[in-house]
Amino acid sequence: MFASLILLIALASPGPADPQPADTFKPKAGWKPLGKDVWFDPLTKSLILRGRVALREGALEHLICSRGSKDHESTLTTEAPPRIIHAGLLLTGAEQGHPVRFEPKFEPPTGSAIAIELTWTDPAGKPHKADARTWVRDLKTDKPLEKDWVFAGSELFIDPRTKEKVYAADDGDIATVANFPSSLLDLPFRSSASDADRVYVSNTEAMPERGTPVTIVLKPRPQPRP
Repeated sequence: MFASLILLIALASPGPADPQPADTFKPKAGWKPLGKDVWFDPLTKSLILRGRVALREGALEHLICSRGSKDHESTLTTEAPPRIIHAGLLLTGAEQGHPVRFEPKFEPPTGSAIAIELTWTDPAGKPHKADARTWVRDLKTDKPLEKDWVFAGSELFIDPRTKEKVYAADDGDIATVANFPSSLLDLPFRSSASDADRVYVSNTEAMPERGTPVTIVLKPRPQPRP
C-alpha cells in the first residue's frame, strides 16, 4: 500500500493559478497536509480538498476537474493533484475498483462508494453545506443525482513514446458524471460523454456564485450490512 502511495505522489505538480476571489479558509488542527489544497483528517478518516465553483449553467462531464483542464464542463475545479487525491482516498480506507471498460463488453466503474460533502460561506458570512449530488441535475428525471461516485482509480499506463508511467487522471478527470477510463471517481453505471446523450447539467439554484471557494470532503460511504 505504501509503495502505491509513493508512486502516486511522485508523478507531477499542478500548473500556475489564475486570480480568484479572496479565500479565508484555514485548515483545522490535526489535519495532515498531503499536497496543495488537500488534507487528510485522521480523526474522521476523510479527505479534504479546496476548490471553487466553475460551471453554474450548462451540460456537465465533471463534478470536479483539475483547474485549467475541463473547467467549461465541470461544476468545481481544484488545484489538488489527482494522484494525491488517489493516495488520500486510500488513507480513508476506500478500496479502489476499476475504471469503466468498453471492450469486449461494457463494464461500469467499480470501487468504494464515496460520499462528497460541500461547504461554503456566502457573501453575508453565512455558512452552507450540501451533498454534492444536489449540485448535479438529471435532465431525464429533473431531479438531483441519486447515486454516489465510486473510487474507480483511473488508469496507470506506460507512455509508448517516453516509456514513462502516466497516471491518466492527471489530465483533470477527478470526479466525472460521464464515464472515462481516466476517471478517478466515476458513476457506477453507463453515462455517455457524447454531446447528444449527456443528461447531467448544473443545478444552478442549489449553487453559489461562480468563483466561490468551496471545501470538498470525500469519505467512503458506509455500506449496509447484508
